[in-house]
Amino acid sequence: MAAYVFNDLKNKYENFSSPIAVIKVNGKEFSKNKANLVLSDIEVDLSCGFEASVASFSIYNSFDKISSKFRFEDIKAYIFLGSSVEISLGYGTEAVEVFVGFISKVNFVHNRDIPYVQVTAMDVKGIMMANNYAKQLVADNFGDAVSEIFQKSAYVGLQNKSIIRAIQITPTPDKGKKAANRETDRTIEMVCESDYEFVVKAAKKYNYEFFTDCGYVLFRKAKANKEVLMDIGASNCLRAFDVEYDITGLVETIQARSLDVGKAKLIQAKKKFSNKISKGNKARPFIKKSEMVYIDPTISSQEEAGYRVDSLMEEMSYRFGTLDGECIGMPELKPGRFINLMELGEAVENQFYLVNVRHVINDAEGFKTKICGKAASIEAASKLGI
Repeated sequence: MAAYVFNDLKNKYENFSSPIAVIKVNGKEFSKNKANLVLSDIEVDLSCGFEASVASFSIYNSFDKISSKFRFEDIKAYIFLGSSVEISLGYGTEAVEVFVGFISKVNFVHNRDIPYVQVTAMDVKGIMMANNYAKQLVADNFGDAVSEIFQKSAYVGLQNKSIIRAIQITPTPDKGKKAANRETDRTIEMVCESDYEFVVKAAKKYNYEFFTDCGYVLFRKAKANKEVLMDIGASNCLRAFDVEYDITGLVETIQARSLDVGKAKLIQAKKKFSNKISKGNKARPFIKKSEMVYIDPTISSQEEAGYRVDSLMEEMSYRFGTLDGECIGMPELKPGRFINLMELGEAVENQFYLVNVRHVINDAEGFKTKICGKAASIEAASKLGI
């Protein structure tokens, strides 16, 4: 059972008529401005990958043609760098929050058409990318190390401004393994890297995801939320799509290796790719006996090698199937969730994991949502009974 049913949303949004956007800057709702400022060209790019989520909007009627100056006193409440931004999208009187972040960039644009101010906002990753450290952390495992990163004053400040609403960190498998590995001096260190680079490194090490969802910072096992978000197809919200299955870059076996210098012993783990990649029997022979070997000197145990292989295998597997689609504007669609692509024929139907969602509202096109999903196999549809 999907979390959302299209017909229920259709009723909620009164047949998807009259798109609306509610934007708040430092808690002040833009639509309540008394200076006749006009909001348009709203774009929200959301990702569950390692890149930051970004939103932008333009403020029109912000330029005084008589004085040839931007109306700073009227627009200043909505353009100060570092201000919190909340964006909700929907229809009629119903709007769902899709983005929380801070203003990171402001452009004052004057061209031959209509002058305007463009405001760009980012999620917390925009702050995390700026710094660079070389230091030892107190934590002795990566999950606690990530928690330690977010205890810094900069992120506490973001929590006080509700740009970060909660931090949800799933413990990493190395927690509590110190005694088992007989390590007495294990340390977690940042080596000339930013907070962002360190957390991404930790996520890749254990096949975790790191992204934000409307102010909630998530550091969790990859694709941990198995609930299907929605069934979509041409009969409901899908307006255009391109589904691609590509076997280039796939190998049968992935191996991760390292060296235990103290014991002069090779550490290695391997995993075989067994997903169904064709309805016929012609594709599998092309990857038979192929292998990809990764040398990772940070691996210190057989168990860690296994986690690294799992991460590499998942990364490779989800290159196989790609969905690029355009839907009716649907604020419920978000990255980090599975959808079922349905009623499009056996060769196309499948389950895809949304990795990017882009919401767009403008005067020319109204409200639309573009999605990018990934699939590691072609058998998910039949298993789910689509």
